[in-house]
Amino acid sequence: MAKQARMEGVDRISNLPDPILSHILSFLPTKEAVATSILSTRWSKIVSLISNLNLDDHCKRRKYDSYSFMNFVDRVLFYRTGVVDKFHLKCGDSIDSYRIDGWIRYALLNRVRELDLCLKVKELNMVPLGVFTCKTLEVLRLDIYSKCKIVLKLPVEICSPSLKILHLSGIEFSDDDSIQRLLSCCSVLEELVVDRCNLKHRCKFNVSSPTLQRLTVAYTKGYYQDYEIVIDAPSLVYFKCCHLPKSFLLKNLNSLVEACFDFGTVFDCYDSFVYYNKAAADLFKGISNVQSLHLSGIFAEVFLQVSSIIPKLPKLTYLNLDGYFFVGWERVLPDLLACFPSLEALVFKVNQRYSCDISRVKFPSKAFPSFLWSQLKTFKILSFKGQKNEFQMVEYFLKHAQVLENFTVQARERKQNAAKWRSKITKRLSKLPKVSKKCKVSVV
Repeated sequence: MAKQARMEGVDRISNLPDPILSHILSFLPTKEAVATSILSTRWSKIVSLISNLNLDDHCKRRKYDSYSFMNFVDRVLFYRTGVVDKFHLKCGDSIDSYRIDGWIRYALLNRVRELDLCLKVKELNMVPLGVFTCKTLEVLRLDIYSKCKIVLKLPVEICSPSLKILHLSGIEFSDDDSIQRLLSCCSVLEELVVDRCNLKHRCKFNVSSPTLQRLTVAYTKGYYQDYEIVIDAPSLVYFKCCHLPKSFLLKNLNSLVEACFDFGTVFDCYDSFVYYNKAAADLFKGISNVQSLHLSGIFAEVFLQVSSIIPKLPKLTYLNLDGYFFVGWERVLPDLLACFPSLEALVFKVNQRYSCDISRVKFPSKAFPSFLWSQLKTFKILSFKGQKNEFQMVEYFLKHAQVLENFTVQARERKQNAAKWRSKITKRLSKLPKVSKKCKVSVV
């Protein structure tokens, strides 16, 4: 007890070496980390060694707040020493552009490794061209918000030999060759995110990289409707695409393991079916070796229009379906699941706009593939509401899935009596007959 009492008065934090203390402060918002400098002269020195800078202009409505933020950043950068490991800057258009330009140049001159810029801009002189020629940069996230379209002009010579992660959001490139010219100079690039990016001239979005492992292409409805997306990435293991373009040309995706595709939520007109069907056919043709697939949006409606869109995907073992069903699931799932002869796990989110009472029809209207029942081991239903057609689907699967091991229902949250309602669903599900003796039923 006496030893414990003596230890309570010991300042263990202050006994740590300066590099360790500065490393700990690097995990705090920069404003809070700088506040520790008032503790002592030693802490002022420690603050100057912080290598992770997180500068966020969250108060940008009043001019006073903007001036205060700019002066704060200037003081932090003036007094600190050493290299910059991570530099995160988020600010609005009330911040002077020349200040932002200077802050970014400061990070580049101090051998920054990770640069994260989220800028609301009026002009694009806030992004120095040195960003694309920095030899120490490993991670670059560039997120631009602007009311007017701003074209990013790349330097003549691009050199990013260390860049592994590249996120581009809200960028407009001058032509088809810009993004590929940028990627060709990133010899070790592993992850690319292209979000809300556009081409000023022509409509061919080309992504070709021998080292790329993860790719996300995201945009709003109709944004890439006239585009052709070309992807040549032999090392790609993860591919995500939100909303479909006019067409796909996918080459050398033999290493692909996981893919996620969002087909959107609304068709604008009949012509939308034409390009959706063409793009979907190109898409599935290029991912023949995928093992895990997540489909969301109106994929079921597209699939019903042309049932031959999805070819056989022989290696697929995991399927996640989160879509809008304008017809009963019993019409969509049989043909859809027949395309996946190795399927072992199925995750299904109930979001059906058509309610079918299967007690009044001969069910199933289409035969499910026989191989499904002899190999399906995991079945999970999300956003379960406890409706009649949902229980009918559960009952049908439990009766036929011979080797099912885990059946999980994720109950949709209720504001009142949630626990009681979940208990009611659990009791009802436990009474349903199961053909598989190993099957465990759980409600979460």
